Amino acid sequence: MKKRTVSKVLALGLVASMAATVVPVSAEEAGGRELKVGAATAPQNISPFTHFSNRQPVTQYLYETLVDKDTNGNYYGIIAKDWSTEDNVTYSFEIYDYVTDTAGNNITAEDCVFSLEHARDEAANTWIASAEVTGDYSFNLTLVDDGASTFPTAMNRAPIVSKKAYEESSDQMATVPVSTSPYVVTDFVPNVSITLEKNTNYWQTDESLQSPLCKQMTVDKLSYTKISEAAQQTIALETGAIDVFEGISNTEAANFLEGGRDADNFTALGFASPISYIFYYANQGICGEDQNLRLAIAHAIDKNVIVQGAFNGLADVPTFNGAPDGLSDLTPTDASDDYFAYDPELAADYLSKSNYNGEQLRLLVPNEDNHNRIAAIVQGQLMAIGLDVAITSYDNAMFQSSFGDGSAWDIAICQMGMADVGFVWNFLCWDLSGGDNGAAGMAVKDEKLKELLTTLNTVDGHTVENATLASDYINEMCYGQNLASVKQYWVFRKDLGATDVPYLSPMYQVFYTGCTVFE
Repeated sequence: MKKRTVSKVLALGLVASMAATVVPVSAEEAGGRELKVGAATAPQNISPFTHFSNRQPVTQYLYETLVDKDTNGNYYGIIAKDWSTEDNVTYSFEIYDYVTDTAGNNITAEDCVFSLEHARDEAANTWIASAEVTGDYSFNLTLVDDGASTFPTAMNRAPIVSKKAYEESSDQMATVPVSTSPYVVTDFVPNVSITLEKNTNYWQTDESLQSPLCKQMTVDKLSYTKISEAAQQTIALETGAIDVFEGISNTEAANFLEGGRDADNFTALGFASPISYIFYYANQGICGEDQNLRLAIAHAIDKNVIVQGAFNGLADVPTFNGAPDGLSDLTPTDASDDYFAYDPELAADYLSKSNYNGEQLRLLVPNEDNHNRIAAIVQGQLMAIGLDVAITSYDNAMFQSSFGDGSAWDIAICQMGMADVGFVWNFLCWDLSGGDNGAAGMAVKDEKLKELLTTLNTVDGHTVENATLASDYINEMCYGQNLASVKQYWVFRKDLGATDVPYLSPMYQVFYTGCTVFE
């Protein structure tokens, strides 16, 4: 079979390796060091097949997959020795015959098929259709389609473990994983902390075949502690309780930036995050039926005010419909500072052309600080052009229930992991999103949008040209807009030095290709 190169893609809501501008250190230089890391969240369950929404970035160290991507978007094998496809749907895999886990189990094709099927059935890996053993160390994998995101997403969400070890575990490895990873878990308190130590019997002894992530693991011990309260994050760093904090609260980041009280002792490195706040219009009611009203709302919103008022300036103003520059391999050519530019006069003009007659618009948001701050800003800006807006703020469960019902709201704001245009916005079309089953209250019946997104979401159609066509049309119809792209900050004890922590660079494994990380 002829090997096909799968194009660089982004998988929605997932995490990719990020390349930091740091110099790796050798294992000898590491000298048995321990790195103490703080994070706003901690894993509740470390089973390999726990749904990804409940997993944390640290779990990337616990399990290995068949393949992954490097920072240039090129695939490399981890457990897989070789793989090929003719149609981007059916893949033939051969794995190394000497892969062993921490219990000494040899990983075979049977284990791989077991893991892939469990990922499909237990972890909602809906990109996998079936898998079949073809030899002791070979198997075939069939995906659901040849979409541009299907292969990378299926691979990213399918950790490989021993069938024997998994079935013998009393809790499906929820607390004590048995894996092929270069690290082993030595202590785990759900939703509190986790400690990992280097696996001295790691199976892949050929350094030329080791994954980039494996080569970056240069410390002997990594400990993670949950610190959710913002002020305590700063205190933990100042007192030496932790060496590094990943994704420090925006309210605390200023302490470590230039001019901050702790800037002399710490280094804060900021990078573009895949997380954005998105503005949607319901698929029915006054906004869903009135393009001019949607355009009036879009141009009445000053995104610079949102960035400053809701995020203390620690966010970026979006310039197009996809992920921030550097986190997407397809930036549409329509990207510009004019992306739904704030223009009260233009907004008033669109409003005069609309059918709006004083109706109250229902603004739906999750009951969370950032969402509530954004909602208050948006409400004020829309009222300034003569719109009556009422905010409805629900807890997450109630928000999700209401969000799926297009009759329950008119406009909504929610947080989303961003990717390429096609993967972020495919749910705008009923036929692509499954909206006929009530999947999303903003899905619209638009045959042109369906055609554009269907083409864009194929391997061969995943091009800048097609991304631009789709983005242009979404803007023209004003089906939604990107309000703010959040920035993440990692804070390091200065005496560590950035060159001492290359193993932190992939911590948010968002599976995005070609990302630029640290500024």
